[in-house]
Amino acid sequence: MKIKVNPHSPTPIYEQMVVAIVRAIETNQLGSGDKLPSIRLLSAQLGINPNTTARVYRELELRGFIESKAGSGSFVLPKNEEAAAREKAARMQALYSDMLHEARARRIDEQDFIDFLKTRTST
Repeated sequence: MKIKVNPHSPTPIYEQMVVAIVRAIETNQLGSGDKLPSIRLLSAQLGINPNTTARVYRELELRGFIESKAGSGSFVLPKNEEAAAREKAARMQALYSDMLHEARARRIDEQDFIDFLKTRTST
């Protein structure tokens, strides 16, 4: 599993890591039962504070993506469709919020932007 973080991104490193690991699980790069790198190892690889990685693992455990076993490590749980749907909805909400924020920064009315999005077709 390769995780890349951008320290210059407006998205916090912790959120970048959560998204990257969830994506790896959803795309089967990480499968049920796979062991995640230790907190210490992943932190060293990414050059980040171990507390950040610990927070990421706690968040993934709360969301139902991994299970941590004392002394053994953290492991990917079998896919939970409900958790995956909630995660997707949260990512879409974050994207929508980011888009509206950017639209406002460019002095585009929120309703005009929403109307514009409705007229667009996916490519």
